[in-house]
Amino acid sequence: MDTGRGFDDRPDTDHDDIGVSDSGASEHRLNIGSDERRMHVRAYNHWVSLLHGRAYPSIEDLNPGKIADFGPHSVLLDFSKGVENPAIRYLGGSLREECGVTADITYVAEVPSRSLLSRLTDHYLQIIANRAPIGFEAEFVGQRGHNTLYR
Repeated sequence: MDTGRGFDDRPDTDHDDIGVSDSGASEHRLNIGSDERRMHVRAYNHWVSLLHGRAYPSIEDLNPGKIADFGPHSVLLDFSKGVENPAIRYLGGSLREECGVTADITYVAEVPSRSLLSRLTDHYLQIIANRAPIGFEAEFVGQRGHNTLYR
């Protein structure tokens, strides 16, 4: 994944559990289509367009509910009161439905375990450390027993 400072192809870059089974043996690389990859790049470019010389976009500049392509599938974390347990400022309808979330979730600590949302929010400290969005592709067996690909 390219960062605001260039490409991040270091050997120590975390690629989550791509193609690794529970036993640790490599199974296969995920095959995610080019449309999906372009959307990933568009999300990154949107992030960069909001930086205005800052390390991170201002939370006030982010409004995922108004981005039709991403909003329903996104979560917006607010680190303004600390990184230990960030607030969840926005949770898209499709992501909420996939995770079976019916009540409001205010903080990351309230995210249901073994949900897609928990897999996504598990990476938030990497975003802080890299000062940029991170790229990862992985799969897991979700709450409903289905194999789920995510990035």
